[in-house]
Amino acid sequence: MSTMELLQPVANAFRDRIDLRGNWFFAFDKSKDKTYETGVARQMSVPVPAALQDLFVSPEERNYCGTMWYERNIYISKRWLGSDVFLRFDGIGNRAVVYVNGMEAGRHEGAFVSTVINVTRQLRYGEENRIIVKVNNELSAYTLPAGQAVTSPKGRRINQPNFDYEVPAGIYGNVTLYTVPTTRLTDVMVQTVELSTEQAVVQYMAHVQGNCLVTATLRDRDGRIVATGVGGNSKLTVEKPHIWTVGDGYLYTLELEVSRLGKQHDVYHQRIGIRTVAVEGGNLMLNGTVVRLKATELVAPNMALAANPVQVKQQFQQLLAMGGNCIFSSGRPVSPEVLQLADENGILVVAEMPAAGLLAKDLQPGEANFSKADVKSRLLDTHKDTIDSLITRDKNHPSIISWSLLYTPLTMMKEDETYFTDIAETALQCDWEKRPLALTITQSLSDIWAGNMKAYSLLILKTWTKQWSADVEILQSTMYKELVDWEAKQPEKALAVVMGADLSSECFGMEHSFGSYATYRVVSEKVQELITMLSSMPNVQGHFLQGDAAKLADTLKQSWN
Repeated sequence: MSTMELLQPVANAFRDRIDLRGNWFFAFDKSKDKTYETGVARQMSVPVPAALQDLFVSPEERNYCGTMWYERNIYISKRWLGSDVFLRFDGIGNRAVVYVNGMEAGRHEGAFVSTVINVTRQLRYGEENRIIVKVNNELSAYTLPAGQAVTSPKGRRINQPNFDYEVPAGIYGNVTLYTVPTTRLTDVMVQTVELSTEQAVVQYMAHVQGNCLVTATLRDRDGRIVATGVGGNSKLTVEKPHIWTVGDGYLYTLELEVSRLGKQHDVYHQRIGIRTVAVEGGNLMLNGTVVRLKATELVAPNMALAANPVQVKQQFQQLLAMGGNCIFSSGRPVSPEVLQLADENGILVVAEMPAAGLLAKDLQPGEANFSKADVKSRLLDTHKDTIDSLITRDKNHPSIISWSLLYTPLTMMKEDETYFTDIAETALQCDWEKRPLALTITQSLSDIWAGNMKAYSLLILKTWTKQWSADVEILQSTMYKELVDWEAKQPEKALAVVMGADLSSECFGMEHSFGSYATYRVVSEKVQELITMLSSMPNVQGHFLQGDAAKLADTLKQSWN
């Protein structure tokens, strides 16, 4: 389990926070020879959070690959003396070294994970403090997502991803400086263990630093107390609970108080939803009732940490109006802010790990990718650390109904089984609730070793997205035959079928607009016929629409309602 404290920063009687969003000094370091650890050149400033792709216009700057520097100066009050002070980054692409007042405070690795650095000893209290962040966005074969950086004939570094989406570069997530008391809550896990319309039992487990007592108070949306508990691991009984469900994101507030010898030392509020999720006999169950996932792809910038909450909320409202209930993100994690909006709006989320483009060195045709020595010795640990970090951060969001651990793995052969098993065990160890595990795959069933799927109950099939331009009858026929095979040989698996063209396909990328009414009609009728067929197949528990197919509001409203 991760030892990093990833509770969201808050301000209350025991905790304080400073939001570091705003303008930061910025400099490119194309030759990697700058020594800005004590101060960045005052030639340019940029807003944070923001990815380079959103900040600049010229292709050279938007597609910059290499090192860059950020600086922000901030006054720290003497009131913070005696507390532990953390600096949190919720999105740096891809790695960073953080300096505070010229001293290295910590390092970060991973484009989509949050990092928290203890800067208590580096700060000067009652003075101005200088925070410097040295960022490098070069892809690596042994980071997630995986790729490589090459040098062009003219000497320019260029990222070459092994996957089909863009990784945000620079500091693209929120940055927060905050205090926590020395005796404190460090983490909390919540799950609904019993549920009916008459009564729910919610169990929590609190982790603390110091020898102290934890007391819990659960309040409804109006602030009324509905249950109380004592101890770090306790159950709360709620009479006539308001159950969290699709379109009704009702959230309770769990108040946790940390005290010692009768003195209060810390308070933390965690919003929770009362709901259960499982896969039983190939059926996805939400609150004990079968639910069929009707999902559209959440595309950049709406999945980003700096996403416009108004735009995201509008997309969620449009999804619900169409009869949809779920979002997916094609191998990219969704930010905590977007997950919070999903919680509030009753939107289901398949939370995806950035495990895309995993490719062994010197892989030969016919070899099992995940059995190669470099994958097992280097990529596996990175993959497990990423799973640990993201589940630790996002585990209490009721909107998350599944963790998707791999995005379009290159091979699923018998020799790969250990890898698939290891990452699944990591996820189950990290998630107290034991939500269903998922894989996003492109292989046909005949190309998959069944042992690789033992721990996974939801399979997201991208098998037909590259054939999206085919005639609907041909597509329907091949899809039907494959799904019947799945039902016969893997009846306990819940399947979700992805429809719509891949970004890399010639036909209709994610940002494509319909060129004519005739094109719209072709795609509309294709989606309608496929959804009709899939709705009659008991093992198909999800329709996942991407690109052109996700833009058919009228068609989806007719098919999903």
